[in-house]
Amino acid sequence: MHESNSFEQLFATHHPRLLRLATAMLHDEEEARDVVSEVFERMMRSPSAARPMSENERTLLAAVRNRCIDRIRQMKVAERVKRRLPLDEADFSAWQEDEHEQRLQAVSEAIDSELTQPQRRTLLMRYREEKSYREIAETMNISETAVYKHLRNALERLRKTLK
Repeated sequence: MHESNSFEQLFATHHPRLLRLATAMLHDEEEARDVVSEVFERMMRSPSAARPMSENERTLLAAVRNRCIDRIRQMKVAERVKRRLPLDEADFSAWQEDEHEQRLQAVSEAIDSELTQPQRRTLLMRYREEKSYREIAETMNISETAVYKHLRNALERLRKTLK
């Protein structure tokens, strides 16, 4: 029972000062309350709670200061992550759309500049117009095997170019 009264007296004596220290360091009263509560909770569970009162004051001040420094580090990391990652859904969607547009532009430019006329025509008929090999062969007056070869060569060239 004596330990409980001693702890209560320690809490009543030092809590306001520790809270001021934590608030001054963190600039957030809620965070400061959490830090001071965590320090007292840890102290209750540790065998050092039986130390003399004057030594506990120094220990408490150091513990609160160190815990505040840990929280500040955690906040800095969280802020750096927030700045680097687009967390807003609209921003993220816009970023994805921009990237998609850039990829489409690169593919379109590669189709125009890297493919031969038969390869380009075959590729566009197959994927843009969604024609079958037979329909492409009839339109271009070539065999279905030739359509297949044009598409295969076009896709290989695009893969190399866009890598």
